Amino acid sequence: MRKKATRAAALVMILTQLVIVASCDSEEQPIDTATTTETQSQTTEPEVTTALPADLDFGGAECRIFNFDSGSWNTQLLAETQNGEVLNDAIYNRNIKVEDTLNVKLTEFRESEWNTAYEAARRLLASGDDAYEIYFTNDRNALSLAQEGYIEPLSDMPYVDLSREYWSQTINEDISIHNKLYFSYGDFNLTGYEAVNVLLVNKQLAEEYSLPDHYDAVLDGSWTLDLLAENMKLVTNDLDGNGTFDENDQYGITSHNKQVLPCFWVASGLRTIEKNENDEPYFALPGNEKFADMYEKVLDIMYTDNVYFNSASLTNYADNTVFKEGRALYNIVRVAFMTYYRDMDYDYAIIPYPKWDENQTEYYSRFEGGAVSFTPKVAANKELAGAVMELMACESMKTVIPVYYDTVLKNKYARDERSIEMLDLIYENRICDLGDTFWSDKIRDGVFAGKFAANDRDLQSTIATMEPTVNKVIEDTIAAFDEVDAAASSQGSASAE
Repeated sequence: MRKKATRAAALVMILTQLVIVASCDSEEQPIDTATTTETQSQTTEPEVTTALPADLDFGGAECRIFNFDSGSWNTQLLAETQNGEVLNDAIYNRNIKVEDTLNVKLTEFRESEWNTAYEAARRLLASGDDAYEIYFTNDRNALSLAQEGYIEPLSDMPYVDLSREYWSQTINEDISIHNKLYFSYGDFNLTGYEAVNVLLVNKQLAEEYSLPDHYDAVLDGSWTLDLLAENMKLVTNDLDGNGTFDENDQYGITSHNKQVLPCFWVASGLRTIEKNENDEPYFALPGNEKFADMYEKVLDIMYTDNVYFNSASLTNYADNTVFKEGRALYNIVRVAFMTYYRDMDYDYAIIPYPKWDENQTEYYSRFEGGAVSFTPKVAANKELAGAVMELMACESMKTVIPVYYDTVLKNKYARDERSIEMLDLIYENRICDLGDTFWSDKIRDGVFAGKFAANDRDLQSTIATMEPTVNKVIEDTIAAFDEVDAAASSQGSASAE
């Protein structure tokens, strides 16, 4: 299977506007080939702009942003100064453009981490304090705040157009309920890229064991779960010959226990939570034969012939020394954690997770949730908030995302040009399973992490036990949003009178 000619809109802009990257103080240059130069000179994409009024002027008003620090993703929204680091400077220049265009002043308050951010945000919103126009919180926490009626629906926000290409279309479709979004992912928020999972391949081990070329396998469609299993068995080796497998031996794959199953169920085109025709989530596992087959197959693969090493036993599972030191063929890793492997001595490839079989036409990539943006109902100046979010998303697509993609992903993380091609495929089909994000405590972490760790094959009784709990959580969520909508409608009717 060859790469699609039509990319997701954001990534098309990344590849076709590299000249913009250079104008953002980037010292990194795109790979210089005659073919690339010729193609770019012949195909010029029209500049993406918002539908904001040209004379929109907020008179120097302050737009206050509530944010938090995260060890899991890059949540940087503001930059105090230019410092020569290309991503920081791109963010700085974007914000100057937003401030100058709208005549606003962007300010930011940052909490130390996502739990304290949620607690602080909830206190402010519960008290009715109009402290910030825009909030960023973890998506699960934003869901709780939306259910309590604190968040303005984005469809009611002035100037916000969620149909535009600088809003994360596929992810936002996954997190909507009743076709309504209270919070969203957009291009001014790097977690939409950083919280995607990729598979790293030790190229030296692949060559040493004469494995099929991984890049070719991805592109010709033969990259499947079966091929992954074959490769892992070939590479696994008791290096010290003591009959016991530990961190000093060689493995087919390494990961934290909780990350394995969701990466492979998403890659197989599955979700634990699906949507019905009314855009209502429902528990998708009862009676799901393909999920049962996937579950059994993945456990068979991982628990046969010692191919799997659980990185939770290491000091820092994200900084996986077994892979870094060349003793694993594959490493399950979040893009944000690839910073740990920048200086790895062994060369690696970046590829998507394998398809279930060759009949599957697409590669699917797991997006495991991140920080989302929203505006509270108590915000007095929603016009300001909406205009800033819309313009920040648009300008980020044109400047920040190309720098992130071209400098961070391509020049810091990727080791060769073909890994860049793989990243295009990876970002093309990002899937957000609500059982892996909103309700991970009930499904991924609450159940499947433990079952995988124990090699527990009793799936059907577990699903039967889970079903009432998961259904109630979903029903309560839908009911809460119905109440929020009803209250808003009642308030609107009263205001009209």
